[in-house]
Amino acid sequence: MRGRRTLLVVTMLAACWGWTGLQAAGSGNPRNDRLLTLSPGQQAQFLGNGLHRGCVGVSAFPMGVTAAGAAKGTAYWSVACKNGKSYAVEIPRSTKAPLPWVDCQQLQGTGRECFKKF
Repeated sequence: MRGRRTLLVVTMLAACWGWTGLQAAGSGNPRNDRLLTLSPGQQAQFLGNGLHRGCVGVSAFPMGVTAAGAAKGTAYWSVACKNGKSYAVEIPRSTKAPLPWVDCQQLQGTGRECFKKF
């Protein structure tokens, strides 16, 4: 299951190559827009808690939002945890959808990086 999740997120991130990094409210993604209204500390806390990986979020970084295609409005964030781990988190438009994630170390060699705008 973990391998499939990693593959899914890496595939989604790979598709981001041509997408713009929209960061303003009104992205078409209510969760992303809500995150953008929070303080940096609250953003990190929300993302860390949402991972269910024992992550106490200490910093968050909005990487970008898809601008076209079937995934239009999907946002991508990075979160650094107090324990030294970091993750890329996908924020789907649907407020009922889970938050897929991938360990930032697993992105190494894929051409994608955490904490970097696309």
